[in-house]
Amino acid sequence: MTVNMDSSGQQTGFAADVLLEPEHIEFRRHFRRFVSERLEPLALQGERDRQFPLEVYKELSKGGFLAPDYPEELGGGGGDILLGCVYYEELTRIPAGVSAGVFAHQHLAVRPLYELGSDAQKREYMVPALKAERIGAFALTEPDAGSDVQGIKTRARKDGAGGGDGWIISGSKVYITNGTIADYYILAARTSPERKSDAISLFLVDRNLKGVDASALDKLGNHSSSTALVSFNDVRVGAGQLLGEVGGGLSQLKATLSSGRVMQATRGLGIAQIAMEKTLKYAQEREAFNKKIGQFQGVAFKVAEMAARIEAARLMVYSAARDVISGKDSNRGASMGKFMTADAVIYATQQAVNLHGGYGYMEESGIPRLFRDGPESYIGEGTPEIQLRIIARQMGMHC
Repeated sequence: MTVNMDSSGQQTGFAADVLLEPEHIEFRRHFRRFVSERLEPLALQGERDRQFPLEVYKELSKGGFLAPDYPEELGGGGGDILLGCVYYEELTRIPAGVSAGVFAHQHLAVRPLYELGSDAQKREYMVPALKAERIGAFALTEPDAGSDVQGIKTRARKDGAGGGDGWIISGSKVYITNGTIADYYILAARTSPERKSDAISLFLVDRNLKGVDASALDKLGNHSSSTALVSFNDVRVGAGQLLGEVGGGLSQLKATLSSGRVMQATRGLGIAQIAMEKTLKYAQEREAFNKKIGQFQGVAFKVAEMAARIEAARLMVYSAARDVISGKDSNRGASMGKFMTADAVIYATQQAVNLHGGYGYMEESGIPRLFRDGPESYIGEGTPEIQLRIIARQMGMHC
């Protein structure tokens, strides 16, 4: 068995050959080397320390890789969402907690500022964030409100003290990536008691404000990322901290969340891809019964199926990214791609453990980490069931 490679040693396939431009492929080549040489040692140390290695942001900024899919005039690389897909796919070849932290900052905590922020907000938050001078987090999920976004209970009420026009925020957010290392949060809070989308507004909240408390959570995988419970106890913010419109809800973030599903899916592709590559290498080297185990049909077919599922998912994800670029409605395609990626991740990481045998159960193989890291890639930004619900509704079935 062999994996198709081009002359530079980069993996090729139908999705890459058909949907990527030469600049995307060239970016992958340069960024893969950068990730391996500059970031992987930091990521491995972060896994051991069970915390996000902040030096990653500095290295990405110095290397010009912190904002490849933002306009050049903002200090970005001027790339499109397909380049962002390649970016996260490659970044997840190392311990996935690093790409989780970068995604939470670079996309979820910066893109809304780019799309909705006032000039003052962009100067204060977005510009330094794109230089890794300020780190952000997106605070949406709550202990009793995950997929049910309209069920959030965090409240923002008008602050009438001294005739002011600010807000007082009270509530808790959970599973917040970058929660303990962020300098600011983009927070969703209820500004009206009604259970409807226009009852929710977005706010910029600095972590150093009185009443903000973040505590780290222990989790199955992604040990090189920071995940937290963040409490807001009567936190006062000024009127200028409102992001977008009062009652604008998450509909203001439709583009951010749709493209976020696409790029979150590519994080899963990165995990599945490295699981397949490790398993292929092992099958080509490990001997049993006087031949390589890859020569046994039972092994070869499973590795081949890993590759097929990954490539099918990649094709759907890249296609959804193309829809974003062309201005088409990418909602259905993004959900289909993310759903199929979940299938690829589950299958690839499970088979990687099985086909490595006892060695696949040992930490030194790197396989257990992939097995642990995989679920976050398909739970985050909407579970597989939520993706199916989105697809069904797009088909006219309002379940």
